[in-house]
Amino acid sequence: MIVHINEVLYEDLIIHSLQRLPEEACGFILGGQSHEKNAELQARTFIPLRNSASNPLNHFQIDPADMLPYLMDRNNPIIGLFHSHPTAPPLPSEQDLQTLWHSIPTYWILSFQQPQHPELQLYQIKKAPQTSYHKLAFVIGQ
Repeated sequence: MIVHINEVLYEDLIIHSLQRLPEEACGFILGGQSHEKNAELQARTFIPLRNSASNPLNHFQIDPADMLPYLMDRNNPIIGLFHSHPTAPPLPSEQDLQTLWHSIPTYWILSFQQPQHPELQLYQIKKAPQTSYHKLAFVIGQ
């Protein structure tokens, strides 16, 4: 699977994450199937959400009341769950792998381990029979 990301969305991820430092930022990515090919996703919009974790420096949690309007919107499906790693690499942590969000097609992590060079990685997390993840290809463009 390849995910197409427009430059504005990518910049929104960076700006929102920088504004939330030193805490983890989080949100949803809305989009759908790419018009070009069936196996590709088109990320259209980033929805920043409040991190309600008790320790937002090392974890993220989204309040159900904040996410409900997006879960109910069939016209703008959630194709990605986003969060930042302020000081860690863009790899799923043990807590990330315990997510209940494995039904969302993509899992986005933006690392600020090297603050001058943020690094974005996308993953697909599978829960059955054993939790695993694999890196997804993405293209940033118009």
